[in-house]
Amino acid sequence: MGQLLTVAVCTTVNYATAQVAREGSSSSIDTLLDAGGYRLHFRITAGDSPTIVLESGGGADLSQWSAVQPELARLTGLAVVSYDRAGFGKSDLPSHPYSALQEVEVLRACLQQLGLAETVVLVGHSYGGLLNLLYAHEYPESVKGIVLIDPNTVAFVDAIGGPYQLMELPADTLPPAPELPKAHKAGIRQSGAFPVTVETVRRATIPRELPMIVVTAGESFWSKEETNAAWRAAHELLVAEAPNRKLLVAEESGHDIPRERPGIVIAAIQELIRAVGERR
Repeated sequence: MGQLLTVAVCTTVNYATAQVAREGSSSSIDTLLDAGGYRLHFRITAGDSPTIVLESGGGADLSQWSAVQPELARLTGLAVVSYDRAGFGKSDLPSHPYSALQEVEVLRACLQQLGLAETVVLVGHSYGGLLNLLYAHEYPESVKGIVLIDPNTVAFVDAIGGPYQLMELPADTLPPAPELPKAHKAGIRQSGAFPVTVETVRRATIPRELPMIVVTAGESFWSKEETNAAWRAAHELLVAEAPNRKLLVAEESGHDIPRERPGIVIAAIQELIRAVGERR
């Protein structure tokens, strides 16, 4: 792990990105960025444009990409960024209510502070896929392609009867809120807003010509087979909705593909990067 820096908003571009450049393209630094009253933890590996932005799954932090980020940077020569969303990993838990739209706005602002927002390729796992689609809707001019790793989707949520089917929290077994770990509080905050998040993403549109690769788990991981079937069908539907989209199956992997089969993730991103290059 690289050195951990605390960087004020006004000095981030000059200090953080300069240190990454000094360290060289094969190394990463960790930095805490001011996101407007709270700090987000970023890991940055220097490289060329476009910037590859790694968005973790729902309850995960940037450690999910430990086997992906350094090898991806080495093989592509591109800048790679991962981060802990608010409340997870080393990022602060803000006091205001959760908003998926604010999540992508803050990510965009932090990438701008780092000088890495102009052109990006988005990579999102599970819940992170919803945020990727929302980001592409909000900032279509900067997004050059998307790789969704076993993503949650609006179609899947609809197929299983709505967002509340995924919001079963054992509230009667939880200790008082002040005693909960930070990440647990963050998870409750995120889950509580899930119905609003789904509707926000439902209204999002992304350019039909935007290259996209969807990597779906090769092994079932839901307890009911009909749920697994709905999960796969939603991925197939997402790919069929527009050209320049492709479905890849991560054989011998369950849901956590970035940890179980990082090589498949890296290969999918490399393929997407090639498709982006061909469109220039």
